[in-house]
Amino acid sequence: MTRPEVVVGQVVHIPEPDYRYGTGELILRVSIVGPIEQLADGAWLELTGIELRQDGSIRRPQPRQALVRLSALRRATGTR
Repeated sequence: MTRPEVVVGQVVHIPEPDYRYGTGELILRVSIVGPIEQLADGAWLELTGIELRQDGSIRRPQPRQALVRLSALRRATGTR
């Protein structure tokens, strides 16, 4: 299982079906790239960061953790 090219400081845009738990698109400035977790429906990566709005301003100042579908990150970053 290859880890996608997600680095601290990167902003990722994740569609609602590709992360747990929340509603709407998640825009996250990554501060911690955690471990990969293998769940029944595939591989997921734990990310922590600051949630942003569409205009790039901070939506919530507290760190946000999310499990993100690995395949979605590969599509977003162009890794295989």
